[in-house]
Amino acid sequence: MMYTYGTKVFTKLKGYYGEKEECLCCHKVYKKAYVKYTKWCHFNEIPLFPINVTYYKMCPICGDSVGLKGKQAKSEMVATDATETQQLEAYAKHILANKPKGFMSVDSSYEFYVKDLSTNEEICVATNLTKDMVKDMKKERGLKNFKIIDA
Repeated sequence: MMYTYGTKVFTKLKGYYGEKEECLCCHKVYKKAYVKYTKWCHFNEIPLFPINVTYYKMCPICGDSVGLKGKQAKSEMVATDATETQQLEAYAKHILANKPKGFMSVDSSYEFYVKDLSTNEEICVATNLTKDMVKDMKKERGLKNFKIIDA
């Protein structure tokens, strides 16, 4: 019988907090997303106990982020006035026309989008992605409801 042990990171989007501010990377003006990263010790893929918890204050568009300590992140989230909500949806498009042909070819025909539901603005974040890269971006942002659209 084989036993496996190690660590695994779980991510969770806690919400959008704070005042709207311009991102230094993409220059879009939105509230920052707070994402909780929890590293768990596991045995045979069963999480046993958390080892480390880190929060990231992240731009919801480009994903540029800053790490925060738990107390600092929680105090920033509590101090936020929640009168104005921010509604964003992230999804990927699979451009079937660009699908590669041939043996050992890599399908890099995915595009990652973020849509502002209040203004209906679609923002293309990245292009020429593989399906694994799209999944990594989804996990990095702590997203649960995520769809891939065939275009």
